Amino acid sequence: MVTITAPVLEQDKVKVKLTGLRKGTTYEVRLLDPERDVVGTARIPSFQGRAGQATGIAERTLDLPERAATGAFVVQVVRFEDHGEVVVAAERGFQLVGTAPTVEAPPAARVQLARTATVPTNDVVLTREILRITGARRFAAYQQAVDDALRDEPGRAFSPTAYDVILRATRRFLESETTSILDPAGKYLENGNLPYLENVAARYPDARFGELDADVVSDIDDALLDRPAPVELIWTYWVEESGFHQVLNLILARFQNRRIPGGAALERFSLSYLRPLRNLLYTWGDNEINRLTVRRRAAEYQYEYGLDLIGRAVPASLQYVERRSQFLESFHTLLHEALVFYRLDDDTTVVADAFPVLNALRDLHRALAPGAENQFDGVALQSRVEAMAAQYVLAQPEMREFLGGRPMVPYEEPWMDRVDTLRALCGWGDTSVMSFHELAVHGEQIVMSVRWGDWSDIGLTADSAANWARDMRDPVHRYVHAYRTVTGVDLHDRVDTTMPAVLLARRNRARQRA
Repeated sequence: MVTITAPVLEQDKVKVKLTGLRKGTTYEVRLLDPERDVVGTARIPSFQGRAGQATGIAERTLDLPERAATGAFVVQVVRFEDHGEVVVAAERGFQLVGTAPTVEAPPAARVQLARTATVPTNDVVLTREILRITGARRFAAYQQAVDDALRDEPGRAFSPTAYDVILRATRRFLESETTSILDPAGKYLENGNLPYLENVAARYPDARFGELDADVVSDIDDALLDRPAPVELIWTYWVEESGFHQVLNLILARFQNRRIPGGAALERFSLSYLRPLRNLLYTWGDNEINRLTVRRRAAEYQYEYGLDLIGRAVPASLQYVERRSQFLESFHTLLHEALVFYRLDDDTTVVADAFPVLNALRDLHRALAPGAENQFDGVALQSRVEAMAAQYVLAQPEMREFLGGRPMVPYEEPWMDRVDTLRALCGWGDTSVMSFHELAVHGEQIVMSVRWGDWSDIGLTADSAANWARDMRDPVHRYVHAYRTVTGVDLHDRVDTTMPAVLLARRNRARQRA
């Protein structure tokens, strides 16, 4: 940083000493009168300084104007950059009184360390687009979309096809938010496609693309190459672990006059013939045979993430062909390394190393990749559609009349208080469904950004990992906090690979003993 020593008056001249001049930079020293007009200049072209030193010292003498008025003069130093702009480097004022200048005290210097600068990378496009897409799926927007679809249906919510309308509107809502990735700078996508999917497709040069010949059936759906699948199954997993599906089973059983374990809590549940919720539950029950079973979801949780689902509907004797045994360790390692990076990144005295985050991203990407096969996208999307449709049914105002909810708790979505009511009545623990919802939403954001990023590209640097971590800071912190609330395990401290279902079962047994 350029500084100016106290100006010295010698007859009709002002002598100044400059320090901190950068080698190879052109400077100009200016004398400004009390009206801030330039009354004298001295050029320092392409300052060289002493050999072996990056900065140096120079002296310049400026002529005072004839009959200089008494007042506040300023010595100003500017530097010239390659693009020609003049940048103010330093100023120093002095008061001219008679023949001796009185120098103003320089302002107190304020020293503040800044966080390590971000190095731009092209792959931030994908992370930010995933955050934008998933962020657009607020329940209020979804509920409005379904309301509009039912409003256009003859008979509206009383229509015999009301439940089918809800399912179609839900699927349309999810798929409409999975738009092609926007790449304003045109530097990330390859041939308009996601680099990861482009690289995978390139491994099949014999694949036929339908757009080349209308009569040829394509072996690869090229429409999928520029966008990720709309949802991640981990969202459904955490909704399921909250007991959400059991809540719906209890309500439907009571509606159909069937008694099941835990159903006694709903003995007084009844719906008026005049209210639309009765018809929604009726058509919902009619479609039970078409919905995914717990076993089918459990098998896919194992196939994609290696996550167990513990319960009466999933017998221990159920056998699986494949399970992603490395997912949980890789996922929790990534979260832990991201937390370490945030701690270092906030410390302005060090430069945070993002290589551990990059390695963790690569490991998780490779653990996820084999699971993106077979019924990967079908089960994830169908289970999401069914769960969100059930949330829409639970959010109907009539449900509050029977299930109630704590009026002072600020639930984010209107179906949540109904679930918490039955969780409390059935003794499923005192953890709110809101924490499970946080795990679902932010788990999907994190996993989706890793699955569809080209993290196996050996050309990626730690800058890409640092940018991913900074963009994903809020989802990572929210997920880790919710995970501790739900399971009792703090991923700040260590990488824990115990199955979440096992941790939940332990906590429930401990509550029952207490």
